[in-house]
Amino acid sequence: MEISQEREYEDLTFSQLKKISEYVADKTFINCEFNNCDFTQTDFSNSKFEDCTFNECNLSLVKYDDVKLRNVKFKGCKLVGVNFNKCDTFILEIGFQDCLVQNCNFSSLKLKKTLFKNSNILESDFVGTDLSECDFTSSSLDGTIFDNSNLSKTNFSDAKNYDINPLNNIVKKAVFTMPEAMLLLRHFNIIVK
Repeated sequence: MEISQEREYEDLTFSQLKKISEYVADKTFINCEFNNCDFTQTDFSNSKFEDCTFNECNLSLVKYDDVKLRNVKFKGCKLVGVNFNKCDTFILEIGFQDCLVQNCNFSSLKLKKTLFKNSNILESDFVGTDLSECDFTSSSLDGTIFDNSNLSKTNFSDAKNYDINPLNNIVKKAVFTMPEAMLLLRHFNIIVK
């Protein structure tokens, strides 16, 4: 299937599309699946994705200005330089599994119960973000910033390389596993032997 001049697409599967640096704005996709597609630098502004899944897609530098993402799953995808904080925030429901998420901005978003499982979330920003009850299980968080965020009841089991300051974030009932949990102590200016 190809994305053409149509404005609405429903119950369709798109495979191996290459839409690099293209303008695909003002479209509606409902219950669609995208497999092995390359959307590098594609402009999806003012589009709507509902009940959609992206499998093994490259979504680097996509433009999501005022995009509605409702129940959208990214599986095995590459997302580099995406400003999710420019999405329509009225209903923002996204999930990531086995993805590369690098240099992305999630600041000031309400992402309660979002899945970030088994992903490499690198050098991304979660500033003033509601991440309560999220799942970062088995994810690597090198260079990712958590600041003034709600991490209560968030699961960081087997996550690694995170730098979370418990003094600047709400971490009540968040789950951490050893030995990485020792990283939380570095912000207290103490010596552990």
